[in-house]
Amino acid sequence: MPMKYSMSYQERVVLDDGTILSFRAIQPSDKSAMSEGFGQLSKESRRRRFLTPKGGLSDKELHYFTEIDGVDHYAIVAVTITSTDGGPKGVGVTRIVRTDDDPEAAELAIVIADSWQRRGIGRGLLERIVVAAAERGIKRIRATSLTYNEQVRGLLEQYDGDVEIGPARDGVLQFTITVPPLNRLDVLDAMITILRLVALLGGTVVRPDASDKKS
Repeated sequence: MPMKYSMSYQERVVLDDGTILSFRAIQPSDKSAMSEGFGQLSKESRRRRFLTPKGGLSDKELHYFTEIDGVDHYAIVAVTITSTDGGPKGVGVTRIVRTDDDPEAAELAIVIADSWQRRGIGRGLLERIVVAAAERGIKRIRATSLTYNEQVRGLLEQYDGDVEIGPARDGVLQFTITVPPLNRLDVLDAMITILRLVALLGGTVVRPDASDKKS
């Protein structure tokens, strides 16, 4: 069966407030939009996303984030349909990267532009990237969150059996969530809730480290 979330994936998504966005697979031509979008993030959002202060994206990182193979590394972007100041704008992105030590596991990342947060974009992107992971035979998603908010650990501990929590190191909490079968939408919904709330409470979910991956 062909994958829905391939490199040619694209769809229009209507937010609760009626705003229409385009969700699609990321492309090499998105480098400038990604760099511009990063510049729109607040210092706090950057710290949550990269787990450290960061001034900008290097050429190497932009190459890594946009020149993907679609199998072991897949990403979905959310962009505006129109704009009053120069064309469509990127407002969010999520990605999975298969881990080297476990081909059935992947790291997850998601970031939403500050001015577009809390409008349902994060959940929409997460719903799609988790299904994309299942389509690729990924059974476990690994993520990392800042632990300065104790609500993060409390939230994860509520889902005993579905979430494996690793040791916290240097203020960073590592955890692994089981990817449900595609026909278990009820379990999928619970998983999305976990990921979305962790991102909101403790920082954005893990970023793959561009410096450690091959382009």
